[in-house]
Amino acid sequence: MTRPNVAIYGMGRFGRALALALPAGALLRAGGRSRPAVPDARYRQGAEAFLQGLPPGTLVVLSVPDDALEPIANEFAALPGAGALLFVHTSGARGPEAIEPLAGAGAQTGVFHLLQSFPSEGGHELIRGSYGAVAGGPEIRAVLHTLAGALGVTLLELSDQQRVPYHAAAVLASNALVALLDAGAEMLRQAGIPAKHAGRMLTPLARGTLHNAEKLGPQAALTGPVVRGDVGTIRRHLAVLSGDARRLYIAVMLAACDTAERSGRTPADKLAEIRALLGEG
Repeated sequence: MTRPNVAIYGMGRFGRALALALPAGALLRAGGRSRPAVPDARYRQGAEAFLQGLPPGTLVVLSVPDDALEPIANEFAALPGAGALLFVHTSGARGPEAIEPLAGAGAQTGVFHLLQSFPSEGGHELIRGSYGAVAGGPEIRAVLHTLAGALGVTLLELSDQQRVPYHAAAVLASNALVALLDAGAEMLRQAGIPAKHAGRMLTPLARGTLHNAEKLGPQAALTGPVVRGDVGTIRRHLAVLSGDARRLYIAVMLAACDTAERSGRTPADKLAEIRALLGEG
């Protein structure tokens, strides 16, 4: 299949990253509700101007917040020419039904979600090597697989039953990681470590841990007192933690117990002792 022509509506972090990652000549148009800071001759403000003149068969990527999908789909579905286009949204937790009005207008619809966290700048450099998820009919899936091949993305075709667990797992691996780093930095600040160091010193550790997890797998990469069965260290941690920090520590260490058990590296009696200690906490 030849490379698809792409139009992106919604130039937030993902929309900008995708636009910059596309092969030369693939992006026909960009658009959104407001004018971007950097002028672009291909940019059209508003749905009607964005859609006008797009060739039939263009892949339109709706890179908008989840709550905006239905209103945007209704707006596009009412416009001439919408039925001749292919529309996908980028939500990881929603299926093609989120833009059902477009299917009712005759358009093919689907999902194109990339399993990646995009910064405000430079996000296009993170796309190659990522995983993603797609849904939709046979033709739109074929177009998306061709696009993924050009982007260097490995795609999975998810069922309706798999989609929400997939997205929940992504939230744990990304959003929860950021929350843990922030909680750790706050523990350091409360312990009297200067804020300029507390906010930075855990990031290299997390980067090394991610490297090990990618190379070895999470179970083999697990280190620390839980997998070593070091009950005394965990008891000392609990003795100095309180409030939200203590509750978070207990919850995460219980999850580490599960990982340690699956790894087969920690004696069962030690895991039982650690779980009992955490349960008391």
